Amino acid sequence: MLKLSLAALAAGAAPAARAQTFPSQPVHIVVPFPPGGGTDSLARAIQEPMQKALGGMGGATVIVDNKGGGGGSIAHEFVAKQPADGHWLVVSANNLPLYPHIVAKLGFDAKTAFVPVGFIAKQESVLVGSLDAPWPDLRAIIAAAKAAPGSVQYGTAGLTTPMHLSTEQFAMLNGIKLTHVPFRGTGPLVTDLLGGHIKLGMSSITSVAQQIASGKLKPYAMASLERSSVAPTIPTFKELGAGDVDGTIVYTLLAPAGTPPAVVARLNQALNAAVGTPGQKDDLAKRGFVAMGGTPQELADWLKVQEPIWVPVLQAAGIKPE
Repeated sequence: MLKLSLAALAAGAAPAARAQTFPSQPVHIVVPFPPGGGTDSLARAIQEPMQKALGGMGGATVIVDNKGGGGGSIAHEFVAKQPADGHWLVVSANNLPLYPHIVAKLGFDAKTAFVPVGFIAKQESVLVGSLDAPWPDLRAIIAAAKAAPGSVQYGTAGLTTPMHLSTEQFAMLNGIKLTHVPFRGTGPLVTDLLGGHIKLGMSSITSVAQQIASGKLKPYAMASLERSSVAPTIPTFKELGAGDVDGTIVYTLLAPAGTPPAVVARLNQALNAAVGTPGQKDDLAKRGFVAMGGTPQELADWLKVQEPIWVPVLQAAGIKPE
């Protein structure tokens, strides 16, 4: 009986011991896109604060690794196959639950390959037009699309981005057909909007806030469930009678499935410290992000509802795995 009790105590103490010795090597935050983009900027903004929060006796090193390709799926697959000890993390976003519906040969199970660590930050999206866009308001866009299905073109930063899906959500909710023009990032999209080469686009609000303020682009509606703190005068699609259109880009942090709960809790604590102080919130705001934070369970609950929201949009837009 004594041996059995000691064994049980040892088994129960193991997770706590792992948490106390964690991190025992550098913690890698893997970014699914090349250096220089918004996701990379966000990861580097939390790099040093997380490193400080994970400090301790021997200190801690947090490294940002970039592993682009596959619309982000390559980085997710890479991290999913790393040791589940808390030393490998991936910056994820809204499209994780949708990978099975947009990537034909997925090398991991999007529902079981990861455990949630927590929310990092978010960015809202906005529908904008060039100065010579022919539509005075959102109702005019809907009317034009109904009169000639497919005649209204819009640009986004790329296929199956939250900006793309939210515009197709807008089309589905209002019984219209739009034509999507994917760009290789927000920068080229904004350049063509300013030049009038494309008349309509869905963009992150932070990428076009200055152009809207200076009158170089005209805003039609915020693709968010509430008005943005970045541009509080722009009404939402819902306020304009066009439905619950939500193009908010939500950035999260995930660890490989099997990571000990105590280690996940430690990582979550460090993440919340990295985004939760007034100074960190201000730094993220300057970079164009709204700090979030929260618990792993809150992220798990959020991930569960994404698929039923967006799969009907994928189907309505005719988007299939490639």
